[in-house]
Amino acid sequence: MPDTHPEDLIRQLRSLAKDFADVHHLTLRTGLLDDDAILMPLLARIRTTQSLTNQTLTLTLATGNSTIAATAAGRSAIEHLTSAARQGNNAGGHLLAGIPAATTLHRAPRSAPRPARTPRTSIHHLALRRHISAATGLLRDAPVICLDAAALITAALTTSALVPGDVLPRLTDPQLAAFRLISQRAVRIRQREGRPPFLHTSVPAPTITATVAALERKKLVTRDTGTSLDEGQELILTTTGQRALPALVLPTAAASRTTPAPAPPRRRTR
Repeated sequence: MPDTHPEDLIRQLRSLAKDFADVHHLTLRTGLLDDDAILMPLLARIRTTQSLTNQTLTLTLATGNSTIAATAAGRSAIEHLTSAARQGNNAGGHLLAGIPAATTLHRAPRSAPRPARTPRTSIHHLALRRHISAATGLLRDAPVICLDAAALITAALTTSALVPGDVLPRLTDPQLAAFRLISQRAVRIRQREGRPPFLHTSVPAPTITATVAALERKKLVTRDTGTSLDEGQELILTTTGQRALPALVLPTAAASRTTPAPAPPRRRTR
């Protein structure tokens, strides 16, 4: 069982998110291989996906045994992690289901004369591509879910709060998603000479520069200028962003912002 200190859970969740992102990228590339050379890489992806799913379950148990388990953030983090485990398990199931087709298309031994290429519209090819595509889609979501869980735990540990005069900004769903990623140091901005800036994320999340620019205008995020834009500058939360993190991320705060107060009962007249 890993360490149940919340700070260690955050570190392990960030690492798990990167590992899920790596296996997503590798699975995506596996789908580009020739059909008769795909079996061994497919088996490697299955082994890695199953291992990461087991790690997710282990971290879910660790979160349940941590000091934040009974808090709203802890419960929400556990829900996120069980969702990531389901994504990993379902992705592994699709990859396993692709083994029969990959085995049929496999060419062994490698020194044997290469047979005529199997038509890419064969039933085996179509089944294999369908399963790999489904697994890739599932693995795309898992890293972001892990980082969202880390953001919840980070928000629960935040000791600073909004001060008088602070106005909690309204964020769109893409802005809030980017804000959570930035809180976990998952986004860098780069710019080459003569070209517009672009973002690099450690997970496959569709974050765009306009979204980050909006967060910068709201003074929630800033750039770590310790490195050049050519190397890439990490996006971090400002002091205001750190104070707003619990109110923007924790489920109780989100519910209080979005749920309108019930209207007073109308008096009935005879």
